[in-house]
Amino acid sequence: MKVYNTDYQENSKLVASKSLKYTLTYFEIHFSGASSRSLLAYGGADWTPLYPNWEAEKTNMPFELLPVLRIIENGEGGAGRELVLAENFAIDQFLAKQFGLHGENSWEEALINSFYASSNFFFSQEVMNNFFWESATKSDEEKATYLDTFLTKTLPTWSRIHEAHLENNHQNGHYVGNRTTLADVRTTTMLDTLTKVIGVDRFKSVFNETKTPGLHKVVTNVQSKPSYAAWINSDEYKKLDSKSTAFVKAHHPELV
Repeated sequence: MKVYNTDYQENSKLVASKSLKYTLTYFEIHFSGASSRSLLAYGGADWTPLYPNWEAEKTNMPFELLPVLRIIENGEGGAGRELVLAENFAIDQFLAKQFGLHGENSWEEALINSFYASSNFFFSQEVMNNFFWESATKSDEEKATYLDTFLTKTLPTWSRIHEAHLENNHQNGHYVGNRTTLADVRTTTMLDTLTKVIGVDRFKSVFNETKTPGLHKVVTNVQSKPSYAAWINSDEYKKLDSKSTAFVKAHHPELV
């Protein structure tokens, strides 16, 4: 197992370096790796997506889970030293601070974390656990009921709550202040990955410029960043799109 380097002073110097490379290891689909990949892309990092041979590599991961971030020194003098960070939440928080996407004070940071947590939890719990996996082995009739509830109750409730918060922030396309933060990027990646799960047409029946103008503006703002736009238009990203669709089809052919 790859253990954490606990030389805190040296580690602090390393992550403050202007010459860093990153790798992000996750399966060859979007889902739980989407937010960290997007933060690396949005931040203009020098980074590489890696896809594991999971059975062979699992025991070398800190918690035997993915995603895993590697931070690699890329400058002269000791170049190549490496830190390893696991767990989606911790990786996203770290990257947000690396790229200036967190709060400018403790209150802003708390607010950003709350909106981030809402989108992060919604995808992992409501989308994947309560809808995707729970209904996967049900009958066709039961699956239809799950989908109807998800589209008419679960998604509209989440979008209504987030629209209210965005309107409270002057409907400027940001959750906190007047700039893009971790909260904006996480919601954008959550909504993008959601389209892979339920399909574009079903997604647009709930989320569109008319029904959810605040969320539409958040996504537009994030996607306008050249480095992020380059990522979502890259061949690598399109490959992940294709693999994600195949993943959904394998478990829920009725959704594709």
